[in-house]
Amino acid sequence: MSFANYAWKLKENVDEELVTSLSSESGVSKNLVRLCVERGIQTAEEMQEFLSPTPHLIHDPFLLHDMDKAVGRIQEAIENGELIHIYGDYDADGITSTTILYETLEMLGAQVSYYLPNRFTDGYGPNIPAFERAIEEGHTLIITVDCGIAAHEPIRYAMENGCDVILTDHHEIPSELPEAFAVVHPRHPEANYPCKDLSGAGVAFKLAHALLGEFPEEMVELAAIGTIADLVSLTDENRTIAKLGIAQMKQTQRIGLVSLLEKLSVKMDKLDEKTIGFQIGPRLNALGRLGDATPGVQLLTTFDDEEAQSIVDFMQSENERRQSIVNQIVEEATPLIQEQMNQPILVLAQPGWHEGVLGIVASRIVEQTGKPTLVLGISDDGLTAKGSGRSFGEFNLYDALTSVKDHLLKFGGHHMAAGLTVETIMLPTIIDGLEQYAKDHQDLLDAKATLTIDEVLPLKDITVEWIESLASLKPFGTDNPEPVVSIDGIQVASTQLLGADKKHLKLHLKEDNSTYTLQAMAFSKGEWAASLQPDTKISIAGTLEINEWQNNRLPQLMVKDIAVKGRIVIDWRTSKITKDHLDVENALYLASNEVYLKELQTRIPSNSSVMDFSSFVSSNEIPTANAIVLFDLPEKVEEVETFFKMEFPQKLYIIAYTKNSVVTTGIPDKSKFGSVYKYIQSHGQLPYNEKLVSVANFLKIPVEQFRVILKVFFELEFVKIENGHLFIHTSPKTNDLEESVLLKKLKEQLLLEKKFNYSQFQELKNWIESQ
Repeated sequence: MSFANYAWKLKENVDEELVTSLSSESGVSKNLVRLCVERGIQTAEEMQEFLSPTPHLIHDPFLLHDMDKAVGRIQEAIENGELIHIYGDYDADGITSTTILYETLEMLGAQVSYYLPNRFTDGYGPNIPAFERAIEEGHTLIITVDCGIAAHEPIRYAMENGCDVILTDHHEIPSELPEAFAVVHPRHPEANYPCKDLSGAGVAFKLAHALLGEFPEEMVELAAIGTIADLVSLTDENRTIAKLGIAQMKQTQRIGLVSLLEKLSVKMDKLDEKTIGFQIGPRLNALGRLGDATPGVQLLTTFDDEEAQSIVDFMQSENERRQSIVNQIVEEATPLIQEQMNQPILVLAQPGWHEGVLGIVASRIVEQTGKPTLVLGISDDGLTAKGSGRSFGEFNLYDALTSVKDHLLKFGGHHMAAGLTVETIMLPTIIDGLEQYAKDHQDLLDAKATLTIDEVLPLKDITVEWIESLASLKPFGTDNPEPVVSIDGIQVASTQLLGADKKHLKLHLKEDNSTYTLQAMAFSKGEWAASLQPDTKISIAGTLEINEWQNNRLPQLMVKDIAVKGRIVIDWRTSKITKDHLDVENALYLASNEVYLKELQTRIPSNSSVMDFSSFVSSNEIPTANAIVLFDLPEKVEEVETFFKMEFPQKLYIIAYTKNSVVTTGIPDKSKFGSVYKYIQSHGQLPYNEKLVSVANFLKIPVEQFRVILKVFFELEFVKIENGHLFIHTSPKTNDLEESVLLKKLKEQLLLEKKFNYSQFQELKNWIESQ
């Protein structure tokens, strides 16, 4: 069973003869060559270009549609002293696109200004009021970067009012193109540009290349930021831009970038695509998510140390504010999530939610729940709701929204992500429609997300040298993922929870009879620890990195998933029930005690259920719940053995709560039964009241055992009560204590307690697996 619920898929075997040949010809290790071949490399020349790209791999910018027209018009505007206006976008790609073109035009002596739209007042892309202002200011040429491909009306307005528009974009091309002076787009239907997946910054970089007449080396770091942050395919020209840009950034002269990297405590020699994707990009994006993105361009173009530091401080505070807003919305959404956990798609809407971060919120909730999620902020007037959605696994969110498009004001997106605007009054209808679509496509919801495994390695092959060699495959990203390796049949040596809230998990892994261990880190997976007791055999998958600490360099696995053969058993045994024990979502709670059965029905989550343990065993049905919770100690060994032979796939939480422990009180032996019997017989009769326990003290028998003895005597009719007194029965049912149902029950309880409550967890697991 997979902890992260992935379907693991090993990449198909590559041509080993080709691997051997390329390794021999290039001097590159077979393991690294194999990973290159998996990425489509067929020749030594291709491998050299892939591992060490150079500027000569950059395509001729004039292969792009209308590039000659765009360059000619810009040169004309510069020569004539026309005012040129750059219209950008508010994300990291738009900010870097704007910066690239702004710097290029300034270098060429142009009179140039730029404008980044505001998400909340302008919306996405060009709009007529913004173009109208630019024209009123005297601009006769507008150049869009990272936007405009669907802006028919604003572009028509500008062209009709004496202002030419050069459109540069990379987004999805509509069936009809705007009537701009020039349309520069890598996927333009009238051209066949080799790299069709350029970012907005990539297209701006190509325009800069064409205008300058040479590869604009000083701007490739900006193009790399936009390329990596916008998650375009890191193949072909994009890989060259990203790799050269990262190399340039390591020695950047941009005061703003230096200040930002210092603020983030980034060591220049460690800077890579993750620095851009997880640190630089989010901070640039935070500006546009919360307000005006203009400071991003100012940061990248400034020559003033104080200004750079001021902008960096502002960006950092905006990013922290963005994180705080996201956390607050996730917290506010939690009750709504719990209410909808039985629904196939979560649709969460509430007033006051900041629309700039709802995509991040949706991603966070999808990660938590494994359900496609729409998160919408309701407008102040309550009439409309606007937000974002994220999908999971194979479920196509765009197709789902298309099924209810007649009820949407606006929507767009793709398989995994979407944006939409709706009338709030239509939300119930939309939810019903989405639920019907989900019902009709249940197979997509049930399909697990795929985790592709590049290599299955023994522990001994995971070395610092091997991990260092993987660096030549960087930068990793879309279509060039970081290699995922798996290790099979490895043992957990130890686990440790890290972080103030103990949400992160560190493991040490070992092979049988080996003292060498590999460290592994699983961030935000602290809940896995309960299932990973020492000596548990697992398969583990993840990416590799080098952990450097106090001058030591050791391999480390960054965990993506863990699989355990057979059932996952979680040790929750306790002598005190807490709220956590009652909060397992979508679980089947099994109990034997009638009091617990009744109480659990009102204490557990609404999407969980309760069932009598014996009834469950006799039904022999596989439940649909995600987990089974064995709440209290079962009563019959035979039923327990049957239970563990049942092939249910769910996680099994073992609490096995016992209030009255037989191990603690003990079972009276025959000598104690004999002592009590003789005492009653010798006294003829005894008052049957609370003073009877004094007999236990006299006979030096524990009170609980004394009570058991009397119950057995009554059951077997060894004694009887007449007129409030206890007498020996002259005609008992039997003389054999072994026929007592109560004694048999207590002996079974004793055995089960020893197995469940008084054993090491590994002993319990071994017993379970032996059934």
